[in-house]
Amino acid sequence: RLRKINPTAPILRCEHSKISPKELLNIGAFDLKRVLEFEPEFLDDPDAEHQHDTTVVSTSSKIQGEVNIMMMERWIQRLIMEDGANLYRYKGIIAVKGKDEKFVFQGVGMMFSGSFDGYWKKGETRESRFVF
Repeated sequence: RLRKINPTAPILRCEHSKISPKELLNIGAFDLKRVLEFEPEFLDDPDAEHQHDTTVVSTSSKIQGEVNIMMMERWIQRLIMEDGANLYRYKGIIAVKGKDEKFVFQGVGMMFSGSFDGYWKKGETRESRFVF
């Protein structure tokens, strides 16, 4: 699927986005001549054939306060099982009651990843934020 979007893009395997910056920065990845070889219409009028899928929308929420960890686990499980196939991308930070760390999550479809990472700063408002 990636090769259809960009046949010359290197595929770098990693876990939790941990990769050396040298693999990503100053690599001269954009080359107009190369792009035109596999996508000749790249420089055409962008409004000519471009259409957005009106069925795709995004929403975000910000909720002050803390979340019960058991309720959070049930919510995540329900989210993935019932709505995962309809979610293209989602991410967020959740304030969990009794935890000094932030619960950070992200996902694509039914592939979910989340862990406690980073501490709430002293005086920082404990709130949950997510984008779908």
